[in-house]
Amino acid sequence: MADIYKKCSRFVLSKYELRSLDCPHPDRSGSEGRAKLYGDQYGFKKGACKRCDKTFDTTFTKKETCDFHVERSRKIRGVHKPHGCCGSHFGGKGCRSAPSHVYIGNLYLDVEGFTRTQPLASPSADGNYGVYAVDTEAIHTVKGLEVCKVSVINSSLETVYDEFCLPTTEIIDYNTIWSGIRAEDLQDVTKTWAEMRQDLLGIFNRKTILVGHGLGTDLRLLKILHNRVVDTLKLYPHPHGSHLRRSLKDIAQSFLGRSIQTGEGHDSHEDAEVAMQLVLRKL
Repeated sequence: MADIYKKCSRFVLSKYELRSLDCPHPDRSGSEGRAKLYGDQYGFKKGACKRCDKTFDTTFTKKETCDFHVERSRKIRGVHKPHGCCGSHFGGKGCRSAPSHVYIGNLYLDVEGFTRTQPLASPSADGNYGVYAVDTEAIHTVKGLEVCKVSVINSSLETVYDEFCLPTTEIIDYNTIWSGIRAEDLQDVTKTWAEMRQDLLGIFNRKTILVGHGLGTDLRLLKILHNRVVDTLKLYPHPHGSHLRRSLKDIAQSFLGRSIQTGEGHDSHEDAEVAMQLVLRKL
């Protein structure tokens, strides 16, 4: 395991790469628990619905029906192409509808309440501080996008953690299309978000290598500050340039011959396992 840790260390992101992938880091102001975020570079619109881009009342005092497309229209050479989900032209009515718009402003605006992974009391005897793949699933709440499931896989592809937790505020939409989460999944859950994060901080330490696909989003959802990250977005760049992000589904099919995300929504356990497999393939 120490050998895997050493080999993975070669792929740990630089400070510039951490920033380019939206990984949160401590704010230079020195304020305890305050983070610096860089999410605006990916088109975040303040006050706009995540799914349809329409500006709405983000206090959710009055809910409006949201018509949206599962796949956005790609813009190629200045021209919007048809939506991949239904083939309709750009600007047309969405092929899906939901009772409410949803907002992810907390991912970009909520910079308080973060915590850093902690150093070990003493150095590891064999130089192995752990390599873990992490993936989360999140649902939409009044607060924004909140994590409600976390999976952790070690470098032996064993499940270390796979738990649901409750969001901190009222649920607006279970985000099932992407998260795979349904109301019944949380029916008997009692673990709070704070308890779940504390569990994770007991698994990771400051020198642990965390593996993931677009892990910056997971770290922001978890409100964890950590800078030893290996990301499959960098290990398997998009063939048309670094300004584009290749999906984990595409990478898994191309390099592992494995089909994932075949049902409705993702599975954090499956995605974490695939991310680890993709990293191990590079060693």
